[in-house]
Amino acid sequence: MSASDSRPSIAIIGGGPSGLCLGVLLHKHGIPFTLYELRDKPDNSALLTPSSMLDLHQESGLAAIRACGLWEDFQKHILDCSEELVVMNKHARVTHRDNGGPGPQSRPEIACNTLTHLLLASIPTERINWECKLLSASRTSTNRISLDFGPKGIFEHDFVVGADGAWSKIRNLITTVQPYYGGMQYLTLDILNATTRYPALSTLVGSGSCFILGSKKGVVSHRGVQDSIRLYVGVSTEDETPFCEPSAVLEAGSLKKDLIDSSDLFGTWGEQVKDLISTAVDETPATANATQLSEPKPLYMLPIGHAWEAQPGVAIIGDAAHLMMPWAGEGVNLALWDSLDLANTIIQSWDKAENAAEFQHIMTPLVLEFDKKMFERSKRAAEETWQNSKMLFSDDGAQAMADMMAAFQQMAA
Repeated sequence: MSASDSRPSIAIIGGGPSGLCLGVLLHKHGIPFTLYELRDKPDNSALLTPSSMLDLHQESGLAAIRACGLWEDFQKHILDCSEELVVMNKHARVTHRDNGGPGPQSRPEIACNTLTHLLLASIPTERINWECKLLSASRTSTNRISLDFGPKGIFEHDFVVGADGAWSKIRNLITTVQPYYGGMQYLTLDILNATTRYPALSTLVGSGSCFILGSKKGVVSHRGVQDSIRLYVGVSTEDETPFCEPSAVLEAGSLKKDLIDSSDLFGTWGEQVKDLISTAVDETPATANATQLSEPKPLYMLPIGHAWEAQPGVAIIGDAAHLMMPWAGEGVNLALWDSLDLANTIIQSWDKAENAAEFQHIMTPLVLEFDKKMFERSKRAAEETWQNSKMLFSDDGAQAMADMMAAFQQMAA
């Protein structure tokens, strides 16, 4: 790139794993950008707050971590949740147990909050604008992208990356496709210091991930910071109507009655499982420093295999591009893979262009190639996770998952 005042202006919308990873990679190569994020800037206390656990894969998530130069720091933060996997039926009978794959098959777990902290630490603070809610995005007469943040202002950029999640505003510049309900909703619950305070429950779920499945429902858990158990209570439903009454969510006793007494939910499940749910309902408000529990959250997905024609000055990555159900562990891995590939595309183009218009011209066919590769891998993953969703949340999901894991182990042998 020649004169500094002719450099293209790059924006990243969204400060999740994909947006932050892209920011780290661009910064490492001296390419300026502005990242806009809806949330407040997280402080260090977030590291002690339970969050979702992410298992990163060698060819995608871990490759991106290495490219960011964060491998050594990453290794320090994968002890909270082991790679152990326990599968059991609704009566707590174990159908499968393993300790994860060796060597290249290893998929270490890291807390989402911790991964966010690692990535943020590698981006200069002046590159990120916090508390910026994108209201709309449009193309100007000069082919720039205009971003409307309401009271925060309107800003124009030459190249915009939409890493803004399921309900992406940047996606609207490329396609009219929107997410739809995936047939599953879940409650998120937490238990802190589980080993010392609830040793029986700690033993039940193990040191890693646990899937308790049956009757088209599931209680899925991961271990995390502060010796926590993060619990997802999931139910298959025909529509997005909450599976427990919204009023019940305001009071733990009512919620427990809804969940544990109803034969339509978990009333016929084993006593150990009901004790796990009941304890988590009691513990969660204190864990979250809140006065009430949250409502069930529906899961959404984009059509499997959906695609679009690349448009000048814009690209989308992560959930904005390929939102899918979470039952293959591929979502964050695909997102980080997208970031790695798109960063390489931008780096490849940066020094070839003399000005913003030329950069956009060079990038458009390269984004087309980037999209094609992303479409191929995300379609495969979306098909897998959709099949897994139907299998895990079938009438006997525990046995179905055990059979699947046994087949995987046989293939790997």
